[in-house]
Amino acid sequence: MGVATLLNIGCFVLCFLFTQNGKASGNSQLPVATKVWWTSINFKTILEWEPKPSGYAYTVEFFGKKTDVQKSPRCIKIQTTECDLTSFLLNLTDSYTAHVISEPIETVDKTEEYPYTRSDKFTPYKDTKIGQPTFMIEENEAKGNIKLLIEAPLSSIRGPNNTFLSIQEIFKNDLEYVSYYRKASSTGKKEAKSKINEIDVPVDRGESYCFNVHIVIPSRSDENQQSQESATHCSHSEKPFYEEYGIGVLIGLILVPVLLLVAIVTCACCCLRKKNANKDANSLDGVPLKGV
Repeated sequence: MGVATLLNIGCFVLCFLFTQNGKASGNSQLPVATKVWWTSINFKTILEWEPKPSGYAYTVEFFGKKTDVQKSPRCIKIQTTECDLTSFLLNLTDSYTAHVISEPIETVDKTEEYPYTRSDKFTPYKDTKIGQPTFMIEENEAKGNIKLLIEAPLSSIRGPNNTFLSIQEIFKNDLEYVSYYRKASSTGKKEAKSKINEIDVPVDRGESYCFNVHIVIPSRSDENQQSQESATHCSHSEKPFYEEYGIGVLIGLILVPVLLLVAIVTCACCCLRKKNANKDANSLDGVPLKGV
């Protein structure tokens, strides 16, 4: 084999290696997503990440144990840092993983693999946060009890008739309602539970009670069991204000405005006195000394 042939072969090999090395380094230079996390409340689920891309784009693909690899058409070559996957994660008990892929804005070789960042696993049924329930108070003075009529929040999942399902319709028997309540004049709390959206609470007649409500999913891990806390609502009272809240509270409500008024008047007097003192000093400075 001649020297010329060997040189040609050597040049070919070097060119080939150089070309392959150029492709690899081009991929390795693409920044990858960091801090990939799921944000989900009432089954409205968004994948988020950092940083915002510059000169490249992101594509999101996802899959589950029971779900094939898919891509959302709205999350291909995007230059934002979030992807709404609510309408795709419909098997609520499946465990999903997502890849946030960094790609050139203009992809030439569609078979080439690009770097990506893998998300943590996400199971909608176990991991989505539950929003605030709402409730009304129904008082029954004759029976000496109060009934709480609770409404679970709507989810982002549509049912067969294309309406949004409530959280209660999704979790069914795996859900319970818990109310923490107290007398309006006390800080000591009690607890009442129910598997349906009504809670009966025995009360002392004539007393005012304050309530808030949680939804609880006992099958979940401890940190994900409770929903957001509802707003606090109080029942009416037949007692006079001073008897309901005590003489101390009444005295406090009277004293606070009085003390505030005294403080304002005192400050005003001090400022006026200081202003007058400065005026007197300035007038004395302008009087000529006698006998000079």
